Amino acid sequence: MRNRKENCGKPCVGEFCGRHNYYLKNGAKMPAPCRVCGAGVLCDYRLCIPCGGSILKHRLICKQRKAKMLFDLVLQELVSTN
Repeated sequence: MRNRKENCGKPCVGEFCGRHNYYLKNGAKMPAPCRVCGAGVLCDYRLCIPCGGSILKHRLICKQRKAKMLFDLVLQELVSTN
């Protein structure tokens, strides 16, 4: 389960309980373990919030904003020169 290292407490068949097997069968993303503590997380960078995931998320957002702004400026410059 997300943000936990232990099972959900429901009777399980195999690796996950019936509810979680249903979610996974219908296209839900399977949680991956955090690279530091092993808690289940759904993000691509595999860090939970206490291990620095929120800081990394904000850095990525800032880089995306800057790249978008620079792309828009370059596009405006190309349009104005032609």
